[in-house]
Amino acid sequence: MTLFPEETLATVLEAVDQISRADLITALALVSDDCLRVVAARGPLATGRLERLEIDLGRRPHLAAALAREAPTLLSESDHHDEPDTFSDALDLPGDHSCLVAPLRTAGRTVGVMTLDAAACDAFSPEQVRAIGALAAVAARALAAESRSRELARQNASLAAAHASLESTGPVGASLVGASPAFREAVEKIRLVAPTPATVLLTGETGTGKEQAARALHQWSARAAGPFIALNCSALQPDLALSELFGHEKGAFTGADRQRPGRFELAAGGTLFLDEVAELPPGAQAQLLRVLQERTFERVGGSRTLEADVRVVAATHRDLEHQAREGRFREDLYYRLATFPIALPALRERPGDVPLLAHHLLRAIAERHAMPRLELGADALRALEAHHWPGNVRELGNQLERAAILAGGRRIGRRHLDLEPPPDPVTGAPTARASSIPQVPGYHLPPHLPRWQRALATEILRALDEAGARIAGPAGAAERLGLPVSTLRSKIQRLGLRERPSPRR
Repeated sequence: MTLFPEETLATVLEAVDQISRADLITALALVSDDCLRVVAARGPLATGRLERLEIDLGRRPHLAAALAREAPTLLSESDHHDEPDTFSDALDLPGDHSCLVAPLRTAGRTVGVMTLDAAACDAFSPEQVRAIGALAAVAARALAAESRSRELARQNASLAAAHASLESTGPVGASLVGASPAFREAVEKIRLVAPTPATVLLTGETGTGKEQAARALHQWSARAAGPFIALNCSALQPDLALSELFGHEKGAFTGADRQRPGRFELAAGGTLFLDEVAELPPGAQAQLLRVLQERTFERVGGSRTLEADVRVVAATHRDLEHQAREGRFREDLYYRLATFPIALPALRERPGDVPLLAHHLLRAIAERHAMPRLELGADALRALEAHHWPGNVRELGNQLERAAILAGGRRIGRRHLDLEPPPDPVTGAPTARASSIPQVPGYHLPPHLPRWQRALATEILRALDEAGARIAGPAGAAERLGLPVSTLRSKIQRLGLRERPSPRR
């Protein structure tokens, strides 16, 4: 079915109304060889019963014949007394009313029709018929051109999303780093299911790399050339969830000032990754189930049925099966999503992978921050291996990036890491930190600094302590931190590390 843009269509119908003053003006789209569907109506007789009304051309041969002509046609009661009126299923028009049919044709193809009905006989003059015919020809070209323009815009949006996906994705499987049996088992499952169209549910704690696994599923699939579109379901506002997933038409709700494609449209031909799917609002769960079953959807406020040519990969850190049993998530949707479940192990379950991951992440950090001399000291690596990693791979990456900055892009030592101590093996309570804040004469650590500034300030105080409170010169604090003297002085000033002299009495 050709999409009739609403704004252009409204302009056309208003122009026809100015010419004809008909009691009912409609625009109908040809949705199949023998079926028309009402897409807009205007005039005193326009009613909600006409909305999306479908007209069977098989029961109306005179109307079908009028569609096949290029010029508009006046239909009289005597012409079609043996067949139902065009809108007999929704309106009760008088038998002797006037009816004008103006086909919408472009490039030699009929895409729809405009009909004009008036309660009076002989309501349309020959001049009006000619004018409406000319307007119908112009309208058909305008509607087709805007439809093509919107389709190109949709394709451009899809290509932009695909380009962004490709820019953020390295070589196939490059982010799947690890040699432990539990991790290799998960990777093998990803390799097995990737070439199939099966829906995949990725489970595991926060920070275990579910998005990286989803990208590998996409890259190893037949859809690798298509876009990879990610949506965090926990960030969706309940009243806008359907619009984010399926898009909306202009005017579908307050603030919808233009048509907007949803994630299913943007991911056409590729993969849609639904992260934190357990947080999807109930109404959106029902619609997602319908799309997974029927592979079709409509935009919010629209009537056009679109094909969902998308491979869905979902992820959650919650026990989705348990939530389904308790009625907090649709059980039927859970079974649809969990066609092929893959559990990603926590980092504490694969401690032997910490060195591999650390060096892999450090290479990426060095490239991103232009730190060619960045390296990991043996004492820092031992501390990383001993850590319990409640935040998993994400926490490891954040730790290394912070440490790289504190180390000035050079060798990361244990002192550059801000690791929580492991819990007491007997009580399970956190143990006290071994490190303490250095006491340097003339300097202090201001209270209420944000965590990252407090870590930076502590590192500067430690360097000052080791340098005997000297900033410049050989083995001074600036040299120890690998910073220019002016930069270190500026950081000290911004962090408020110098103690203010007591006022004289």
